[in-house]
Amino acid sequence: MNGRIKMVREALQLSQREFGEKLGVSRDVISNMEYGRVQPKELLVKHICDLYGVNEHWISTGEGPMFLEEPKANKKADEALAIFQSLRPEFQDYALAQIRQLAQLQDKQKKT
Repeated sequence: MNGRIKMVREALQLSQREFGEKLGVSRDVISNMEYGRVQPKELLVKHICDLYGVNEHWISTGEGPMFLEEPKANKKADEALAIFQSLRPEFQDYALAQIRQLAQLQDKQKKT
């Protein structure tokens, strides 16, 4: 699986740092996975598949196409999630409160 993670990153033409940042992990984590020093956790593999549109069966077994045929529909949500995950916990709390306020404002505007 480690070699397939590297293949995904290279197919997307991302550096280890860029690939890791979008996943909320460091370049060192990506490097350690690619060189087989650590096995990726199931949750991280699922996140790679969800974020980059990778076929879960392929990443686990090497069988089938690398990428799903359907592109990810909501790139803005993916970007927001990656940024959110990179924040310190106190900033995550603040960001979440701001998003809630925006949603409430939107709801009020819909009702008028």
